[in-house]
Amino acid sequence: MPLFDPYDLKELGYKIAFTFGALIVVYGVLWLLAELGIIPAIVAAIFPQIVLIIIGIFIMYVAFEQKKKYY
Repeated sequence: MPLFDPYDLKELGYKIAFTFGALIVVYGVLWLLAELGIIPAIVAAIFPQIVLIIIGIFIMYVAFEQKKKYY
């Protein structure tokens, strides 16, 4: 029995790629709206911290789900 399933890693890679892609799109939209003056610039300024929090939560979630699979 292999130590890990390569298909699980492939699925995890797709989840991470999708999450980063979605965050980049959201960041781009916020940046555009801030440049156009539709939303205050402070929203775009604090967004990188929000992205870091979301990425941290996602990493913890994936780690927990992977742990649950094997125990």
